[in-house]
Amino acid sequence: MASPLGLAAAILMQNLSRISMAATACSKGELEYAAYLSDQGKIQTKLAREADERASQNIFKARNKGFENVITIDLHGQHVKQAMRL
Repeated sequence: MASPLGLAAAILMQNLSRISMAATACSKGELEYAAYLSDQGKIQTKLAREADERASQNIFKARNKGFENVITIDLHGQHVKQAMRL
């Protein structure tokens, strides 16, 4: 099974392709298809964000499992926004 972070990256790469396809469809006047691709992109973006959040939680738990107090935490491997949510 892929890691949550790898899954998020894969979904985002697919979305780049989907955006390009939506732009092409829109320029050809295929507005319904472009809207469909846009909706699919929104769904996939939500899934990517959820996978990214799971990866962040997994990193946090792995880095901090040895601490016995609640004051010391290790935020290495976290982006700023992720660290602030923790």
